[in-house]
Amino acid sequence: MLPRHRERTNGGAATAEIEDNINQARTAFVTAGILVLRGGVPIHVNGAVVGAVGVAGLTKEIDAEIANTAATALSP
Repeated sequence: MLPRHRERTNGGAATAEIEDNINQARTAFVTAGILVLRGGVPIHVNGAVVGAVGVAGLTKEIDAEIANTAATALSP
């Protein structure tokens, strides 16, 4: 499960979304102390973040694809 401060920090967004914001010059994310690597996807149940899947080790695109597939399988 995500620590509560991380939940509030990223707003339950997939890390790919946060990385995209940084890549589009939204530099406030860089100074917020958030580690941003694709492959992190929250698990939602009834609109609430109840956990997350994190995958790393391959390309960022493959990491994100695996994490998305796993999070989808774990979300009702």
